[in-house]
Formats: sequence, structure tokens, C-alpha cells
Amino acid sequence: MAQLLAVLDQPTALWIMARVLDAEPAVVRALVRDLTAANLVAYAQFRRRDVRDAVLREAPVAVRQRLHRRIAQVLEDGGAPAVRVADHLLGADDVRMPWAVPVLRAAAEDAIADDEIHRAIDYLELACRLSGDDADRAVMLMMLAMIRWRLNPSTSNRSFARLLVAVRGGAMPVACLPMAARYLLWHGRTGDAAVALRFLRAAARAGDETGVAGWSALREWLACHYPGLLDGAEDPARVAESDRAAAYLRSGWAESDADAARLLSDVFTHGACDHAMARAQRLVRAHRLDDTTFGALLMVLDGMVYSDRLDSAAIWCESLMLEAAARRAPAWQSIFAIWRSAMFVRAGALDAAIGHAGSALGRVRGESLGIYAGLAVAGLVEASTAAGRYREAAAYLDTELPDTVPLSRIGLHYLRARGRYRLALGEHEAALADFTLCGERMRRWRMDIPGIAAWRNDLAETYVAAGDMAAARRWAAAHVHHIRGATRHSSGATSLRLVAATSAPAQRVGLLRKATEIAGAGPDRLELATALADLAQAYLDIGERDRARTATRRALRLAEQCGAEPLRARLAGARAPGLHSVPPTDNPRGALDTLSPSELKVARLAAAGCRNRDIARDLHITTSTVEQHLTRVYRKLGVTRRTDLAVVLGGSEPERTEAV
Repeated sequence: MAQLLAVLDQPTALWIMARVLDAEPAVVRALVRDLTAANLVAYAQFRRRDVRDAVLREAPVAVRQRLHRRIAQVLEDGGAPAVRVADHLLGADDVRMPWAVPVLRAAAEDAIADDEIHRAIDYLELACRLSGDDADRAVMLMMLAMIRWRLNPSTSNRSFARLLVAVRGGAMPVACLPMAARYLLWHGRTGDAAVALRFLRAAARAGDETGVAGWSALREWLACHYPGLLDGAEDPARVAESDRAAAYLRSGWAESDADAARLLSDVFTHGACDHAMARAQRLVRAHRLDDTTFGALLMVLDGMVYSDRLDSAAIWCESLMLEAAARRAPAWQSIFAIWRSAMFVRAGALDAAIGHAGSALGRVRGESLGIYAGLAVAGLVEASTAAGRYREAAAYLDTELPDTVPLSRIGLHYLRARGRYRLALGEHEAALADFTLCGERMRRWRMDIPGIAAWRNDLAETYVAAGDMAAARRWAAAHVHHIRGATRHSSGATSLRLVAATSAPAQRVGLLRKATEIAGAGPDRLELATALADLAQAYLDIGERDRARTATRRALRLAEQCGAEPLRARLAGARAPGLHSVPPTDNPRGALDTLSPSELKVARLAAAGCRNRDIARDLHITTSTVEQHLTRVYRKLGVTRRTDLAVVLGGSEPERTEAV
């Protein structure tokens, strides 16, 4: 009797104990009464853990295992909760009963819902060993891989290896192939994911209803996340719109996945609108964070960010980060922190962006974050570049990323960040290549919205830096046309600022005032600071020194708040509108002596408005050499644009300059 109570280890009904021992209830009642009178037991449970542990140690292993097996059988016959039955199955010897695997699976699902992930893993591991059905075992391997990823997003575990064997060997049921492909893509296993996709498309072509539903759901998801995988792909039969949600459910996904994928598709197709954002708010409020809703909630955040609703996105992202921490899910924490970093980049809060992305990569290894490691690196590169920390940005660009990143939407963020870095270094041809490729992919993938990347503005800014004002004006105007008016999106402020850079001095003030108005209503403080800096220079060019001084003060304060050192240095340097004089040693014109003859020639031609290819032709050197010379010139003179070179080379007298 003592051994039974030690194995049960919780208050248990007398009839259960009687059936386990195959004894009369009255006999069991008397035995329990004797142990209670001896002050060893209360409510059929040992009072002290050390006494219970001592009894277990004295009981032979075979006896304990037989008791566990018998208890599990009695509890199952009595309709006990699956978790209670499963706990005894774990301690039993031979548990090859027909009901064992379904009970273990049900117990695992209950444990997952209660965040008891380690218990769920134990249940599923035993179920996999017991199952004689390859398809059933493959489903459980998929579950194991997913929940292990929540704790430790690594591919170096038994579940992942067995999952690969099931996929490659064709043992994965058609209904599980969409989730398997999604999981493999996350970890950068493009080849293995392609195998799963091939099996799924074959089932869809054969008319298998589950295959058609699975391919239809997965195709919509791929179009949102990995559109590069669909380039040139055949499209088997698809389900009707009315059956769309059912297709997701049949493919092992939740209804929230269907709703979130449609939301994100609508944002890509139609851009931001109040109706879509109302749907986003409803979705994020309706679903608690768990294994079935994580992907959907992440898509809702995507939609909010791409719709320029950073305030709402930030609030929900912070909430989800806290919930992930409470549920002991480091992978979820890291991914939400990466998106929070991306939001900080878009708001111009550079130090916060770097901090959040760095902490995310510190919590979980980068290769375990899948394509979101690419988003983290993109944020770090863009923020470090804007902060003037070019060596750090270069180091981040050396980070090895999964092969799936270029095929994904996240790859667009990476391309743009690399282009911004190259632009800051004066590598105009390379920057143009990155921005052009980014734009080509966005159009081909049907997600050409400024919320992902305002690549036309990036091209315009690069052409301004390269001195090709006609091309710059053309691309800035193209962006305004694309968003149907400069006031329709916050990126319109950048377009107007770039158009102003290509306009006559008399026209710049009006354009830049409108640009600051649009930027002021948007989320990006760094863009507002940049527009104000240009407005200050435009005021100075027409002799409005007081207004120039006011604009400079505002821009300088914002640049300091953002941590944008290049912009701060530009505003505090000798080109800025006059508030006080600085000695000649602080004058960039004094730095002209540090330029080599070749650098000075290149600088003068660039200041005169010549493009890189024209300079290369005139000086009989390569375009790459021109870019290298300009990079060194910018660094030595402390300037960032060609228009600044004109001021330094031909503006003030060398003895005295005015600065903020």
C-alpha cells in the first residue's frame, strides 16, 4: 500500500486504489486509515517528501513500473485527464496499449497550452517511440520540432534530424507538408523545403483535396514571406475564395493565419488604409500569444509597420515581448525585439534600434532566427550608418545569413540597408545597384509599397549625391506619383526634400517647408531633422538668416536626440548658418591641405556638378577610383554631399567662417 501511495503522489479516490491493487475498497480504506493514524499520510498522500522518496527507493524498479502501468490503465478507463494518465505512462514499463499514443498526444497539447513545454516534449517523445504509423509519427515529429524551437531555436536536435528524414523519405503526410516547408524555410533549409514543396504540388496536381488546400494556403503564405520561391513556379489548382479559411485549417494552420495572411496581402496590394488597420487591431486583440498564433501576430505587426502605424505597432510589440518573456520563449522574445528595433530605425531612434537588435542577437544565436536574423542585421546596418558608425556597419554586413534571406521579403530590408551604407561611403554605383535590385524585386513580387522600402527616393538621393540632378528629380517625382501625392505617405517628405535639392534656390524654401510639415506629421524624427537642415541652408541662400538660425537649432536638437552624428556634425560645422564664429582650425577649408592632388582634382570636379563617370573620363581613371577618392575627401573635410563640397571649396574666406 505504501508503494502505491508513493507512486500516485497525490490525493486519489479509494476506488481507484482498490482497482489498481485488485482489492476490496474496505480493505484499502483500512490500510489508508492505519497509515493516517501513524501520521505518515494525509488524504491518501505522504505528508513528507523524504518519507515518500525513501519508500520509492526501497521499491524495486519493476514494481514501480508495473504500478505506473496499472494506474495509467485504471485512470484511462475512468476517464481521467490525459496529462494525469500520461504522467504514469512515462514511468511504466510496457505501455503498448492501443490508447497510449492518442492519450500522450492529447496530454502534450494540454501541456503546450499551459506552457509546460518540457513535459510536452517527454509525452511526444514517448508517443513517437510507441507509434507504429509512419504518418502519425511524422505529425508528432513536426510538433516536437516546433515546440523545441520555442525553447531553443536550433537545428541541432533529434527532432529536427528525424523531421528531415521524414520529409526526404516522403513519409510526411500531405496535411503536414505546408507546416514542414514553413519550418524548414525558417531555418534556411531551402533544399529540404523544396522537397516538401515538390511533394505538396504533386499531391495538388493529382487532385488530392488536402494537397490542393495545402498548396493554396502555403502559396499565399509564401507570397507574403518568401515570394522569391514563387518566381516561375507552376500553380496547380487552387481552392475557391469561400473555402480559403478551411484550406488553412486543413493544412494544420489556425484560422488566425488565414486572416493575417489576407491582411498582409491587402496591405501589399492596396497600401495602408483605415479598414485594414481596424482589422489588424481586431486580430491582435482577439488572439493570445501561443504556438498557433505566433506567426499570425507577427504578420499583423508587419502590416502595421508597413502601413506607417508605428505607434500602434510599438505598443503591441512591447506587449508581445512581455508575454513571450512570461511564457519563457526566448525565440519569440528575440523576434519581437528585432521588429521593435526596426520600428526604432523608422522613427530615427538610432541608439534604441541598435540596442534592441543587439540584445535579440545576444539572446538567441543569429542562425537560429531564420530570416529575421536578416532583419536584425539590416536594422543594425541602417542605424549604424545613420549614426556615422561605419566600421560597425561594415562588420554587421559580414554576418553570415541563411540562403533564404534573398528570396524573402526580409531580403528587401537588407538590400536597402546595404545600399544606404554604400551611399554614405560615396560608393554611388554600388548603392544604385542595391536600390535598383530592391525596386525590381518589389515590383515583381507585387509588394511595391513605401512601407517596405521607398527605393525610388533612395535612387533620387544617390543621384543627388552623384551630381545627376535630372535623374534625381525624375526618381523623386516618380515616388510622389507612385504614392499619389506627397502628403499621402510620410515618405513624400523625402521626395520633396530631394526635389528641392535639384531646384533653384528661390524654389527650395517652399518645397522644404512642405517637406518639414509632412515629416513633422510622420514618425521619422531623423527625416524631419534632415529636412530642417536643408531648409536652414535654403533660408541662408536667400539671406533669411534669422529663419535659418531657428531651423538650424531645431534640426540640431533633433539630430542629437536621434544620435545621427553625421547630420549633427554637418549642422555644427562651418557650413551652417551663423550663430558664432569659429577659429580657422575648425574650418573645413583648412582641411583642404590634407587632400592629395588627385583627391583635390576629383573634389573640384564633383563640386562643379560632374558625375562620377564624367570625372573618371576627364581624369582617365576608373569610376571605382573616383568613388574611393570621394570617400576620403568626405571624411577629411567632414562633409556628406557634393553640394557641401561646393561650399567648402568655393564659399567662405579661409580666415573666418560662421558656424552654429
